[in-house]
Amino acid sequence: MECVENKFLKLPNIQKYEVDKRTEGGFVASVEMDDGFEFKVYASFIQQAFPSTVMQLIEKKKNDEQACILVSPYISDRTAQICEENGIGYFDYAGNCLFVGHSIYLCERGNKNPQPKQYNAVSIFARSSVVSSLILRELFADIDKVWKLKHLAEKVGCSIGQVSKVMGFLVRNAWAKKTAEGYVFSEPALVLKEWGKAYGGKGILSYSFYSLDNISVLEGKLRKLKQDMGIDSYLTGISGGVRYAPVVRYSKVHLYMAPEDIQEAARYLGIKEVDSGSNVVIFPLENDSYIKGCRIIAGDMVVSPLQVYLDSLQLKGRGEEMAEAVLKKEIIR
Repeated sequence: MECVENKFLKLPNIQKYEVDKRTEGGFVASVEMDDGFEFKVYASFIQQAFPSTVMQLIEKKKNDEQACILVSPYISDRTAQICEENGIGYFDYAGNCLFVGHSIYLCERGNKNPQPKQYNAVSIFARSSVVSSLILRELFADIDKVWKLKHLAEKVGCSIGQVSKVMGFLVRNAWAKKTAEGYVFSEPALVLKEWGKAYGGKGILSYSFYSLDNISVLEGKLRKLKQDMGIDSYLTGISGGVRYAPVVRYSKVHLYMAPEDIQEAARYLGIKEVDSGSNVVIFPLENDSYIKGCRIIAGDMVVSPLQVYLDSLQLKGRGEEMAEAVLKKEIIR
């Protein structure tokens, strides 16, 4: 209750703030303004304010015209957005808050609040989480498909428990929903946004090279690399993205290749490893999830639109523009 009281009493036009009573799920407080106007604030406390839990609370209070607020130790950006869009105020223990009503606009954001383990997306979205990655990729193969946990587990080749962990995380964050028929995406674009944030969080292992050849000649050599040496390479980033959505020009080739083939391929291509000024970047193919759904386009092997999106987001310059173009054209139509 103190995190709410402290915020209101700091406002210059608030004369009095006091808690009238505790309720089963929160408390009711009276607020008196300096012009004599009084109103009540109806607070609901949630220990773990998952977006799905907050949406259920909002549904219950949908026709309630009283000043309602949510109080929780931690409020994620997603939860804050849901509250704001639905006219619900919020307060967390770090001092982040929003209250709009009765000529009052109270807003504070950006205070760091230790993120509880339950909200941590790293275990789901990290590059090292291979099984979770395969589950997500299967979901994105058809974003409108309704899945039973058992069928999804069989399709991916993992345990039902692993699928349940991923789907539970998506549902709690209101990115997917559980229906009588099974689980289905509700906000696939938001899932990709959060996945993209976490994907390159700890840095991505890569090898940088410089080639004297122009891009078209270099890409032609990559095709011959497969023919002559049997070494596979998969375009990604902007160089892969233009195969799906030719919206930007590029001067650097990004590709995946098996780690054991990189040095032999470099000798064949005549490229030199450099610390700066590279125009070829090779990502070691640590596992096959990166090339799931890859395609052959005009003779070039290209990673899936989903992988292009994730990799392009990590690139400076026009990477984000490339990612958005592929998202709209190939992933979420």
